[in-house]
Amino acid sequence: MGKKILDSKILYIFLSVLLAIALWFYVTSLDGNEDSKTISGIQVEFAGVEALEQRGLMIVGDAPRVSVRVSAAPMVLARLDSQSVQVSVDVSQITEASQYTLAYTATLSLPAGVSSSQVQFLSGQTGNVTFTVARYTSRQVEIQGQFVGTVAEGYLAGLADDFVFSPTTLTVSGQADMVNQISCVRVTVDGEGLTDSINGDYPYEFIGTDGEPLEDLDVEVDSETVHVSFPIYATAEIPLQVTLVAGGGASSANASYELSEDTILVAGSAQAVAAIQEEGALTIAAIDLATVRDGDQLHVSIPLADELTNISGFTEVTVTIHIDEGLETRTVETSNIDYINCPDGWTARILTRVLSVEIRGTPELVESVIEENVIVSVDLSDIHEAAGQYSVSATVYLNSVGTVDQIGVMSNGYEVVVELSRS
Repeated sequence: MGKKILDSKILYIFLSVLLAIALWFYVTSLDGNEDSKTISGIQVEFAGVEALEQRGLMIVGDAPRVSVRVSAAPMVLARLDSQSVQVSVDVSQITEASQYTLAYTATLSLPAGVSSSQVQFLSGQTGNVTFTVARYTSRQVEIQGQFVGTVAEGYLAGLADDFVFSPTTLTVSGQADMVNQISCVRVTVDGEGLTDSINGDYPYEFIGTDGEPLEDLDVEVDSETVHVSFPIYATAEIPLQVTLVAGGGASSANASYELSEDTILVAGSAQAVAAIQEEGALTIAAIDLATVRDGDQLHVSIPLADELTNISGFTEVTVTIHIDEGLETRTVETSNIDYINCPDGWTARILTRVLSVEIRGTPELVESVIEENVIVSVDLSDIHEAAGQYSVSATVYLNSVGTVDQIGVMSNGYEVVVELSRS
């Protein structure tokens, strides 16, 4: 079979023709025979662009392309393409935004093994190109976010102000007419039945002054995406309560309260909401009953952990105090006034001789109180060490009369005048 192929006349004819073509190309490349070729799509290169940028200018649009016609030996022409010719235009003298037509000069950038003497320009070595120079600008653009998804039941999406972006702004650069159309950059995030906060890199769109997206803006930005953090909160309705601290003859056994709002709606991370739910209720204040009377109303701010947000719409609760009618009040005057912790080297003298003290409790105990049961003590440890008279807070208590939840002193901000002098 192989011998038949070697003996075939057709094979020898094909090889002879192929060899003849190769010899023809070789001979024509040696004997000086030349052919011509048009090279198209040569991109114009601009020199002096740095000078334009320093003047706040830029070249816009696609770079012009030109064609040249050259002659060379066929073997050389076969190796030439648009990268073999360089076309340069000097723009360093341009000072204003406008359309320009400037001359260019083409030079050869030949492949290895080909010299400039082997290639000749027939046409297109010089000519003119037209291009546009526009005003250049660069500015910081605000990033805004919008959430268009849904959350699961018992969850709440954050507000527009809750978006956190990185970077916080985008630097947009380019033709001033285009850059100045941009009002902001908008990032849109979505999802269905979300229970977790959103964190990730998202694309964005340019928004014009009319609030509509801008299309096909030929500008440069310093980041192709924006990292977005957006909270999805768990929510819960939490009961409110106050703690009644026994005092002034009243306790939780004979006192009660009403709240203007019984519950609050909170939002936060799933862990933070679960933690407050485990507590059962939120204690908003501890009220010393010695400081209040029946019917008093206290305005109490609602304290919340930093991890929780109040979404109920109110931040303050009115607490109305109720004291049982079975308790009575009485004012007792006492001269049992003494001091403690007088500074070393100083002598104190109580100038207040008698102090009126209000007590409250069951009728029997209130009536049994005498002056000797009422003790007034003044602590001088924090007094300024200088001679003179001072009004000092006093602590008043009952001695050997009932228990704290049966009778007590009403806290009225008692003060005693003390005179301090050197020993």
